[in-house]
Amino acid sequence: MAHAGFFVAAPPKVDLLEEKLPKDKGTQELIKDIPVLLKPEIKKDAIDYVKTTVNDVRAGKLVDKEGARKVVRTLVEEVMNNYQHTLLNLIDIRHHDEYTFSHSINVCVLAILMGIKKRLEKPELEELGLGGMLHDLGKIRIKHEILNKPDRLTKEEIDTMKQHPTYGYELLCYDQEIGSIPREIAYQHHEQYDGGGYPRGLRGGEIHQYATIAALADVYDALTTDRPYRKRFLPHDAMRVIITDTDSKFSQDSIRLFLEHMSIYPVGSMVRLNSGEVAVVIKSHEKALIRPTLRMILNPRGDYYPEAHEVDLRRDKKRFIIGPVGDDIFLERY
Repeated sequence: MAHAGFFVAAPPKVDLLEEKLPKDKGTQELIKDIPVLLKPEIKKDAIDYVKTTVNDVRAGKLVDKEGARKVVRTLVEEVMNNYQHTLLNLIDIRHHDEYTFSHSINVCVLAILMGIKKRLEKPELEELGLGGMLHDLGKIRIKHEILNKPDRLTKEEIDTMKQHPTYGYELLCYDQEIGSIPREIAYQHHEQYDGGGYPRGLRGGEIHQYATIAALADVYDALTTDRPYRKRFLPHDAMRVIITDTDSKFSQDSIRLFLEHMSIYPVGSMVRLNSGEVAVVIKSHEKALIRPTLRMILNPRGDYYPEAHEVDLRRDKKRFIIGPVGDDIFLERY
């Protein structure tokens, strides 16, 4: 069971090349000049803030709203400045010791990215980001044994998990200066378009649009992260799961907004071409979602290209993506 509210089949085996090749020296040499979305020090500061906040709230303190807004303001500025020509480096954040802290920042960043696509103004992006960062705060009231249970939850445990949006809302209501939008995001991020979500069974337009954005970010990051109860999905498989839930869990408009940024092959994905080459996606295009711009990594023989070069599949009609890289390439080369 996926605790994000999705009952999904077991993911395909994680692609070994996608896992190992990005860390290889040859790959790093070819992509070293491509900036990443978030600087390491900014990621660390954001995760440290969330960790401190969770511990403070557990101790009965209020959320440090000034500190929270400062962190989110920095994240918004970074994403706004960098999102068009950067690699989405969320994978590094995921390997932090505690999933909850890294997940909160990932959801915040993904929500900001979608908010930019929605052409939200900076103050709106900050409210959206704050809600994304604090959306799971209510989980501090859920026992550790349930949150990290490696097996399927019992009905009673599922019912307990379903209380965390209410708990988060209540915690954020202690300080009215937090604002209504972050509270509603925490309260509504597991509601579903067809009314099948929780805790209140809201449907359609009853769900705040920012909560829907945060929900998409929450599901995508949860699916693409290793959890105690299942292995992670590759990005394109996670996208497929989300797309199949159009008109039940999410509206067509929200899915379209999500696809406009993430695409079927999100920035940073390793893909195989019909030519036998392997490349990394470095830019998606709204009007050509399956024809992104690529940085070429391996030639058809499986050797690294001697120099970095890019291919825009909108202009190169002979090449096209046939799927993510496969284990067979990994086994041939390593």
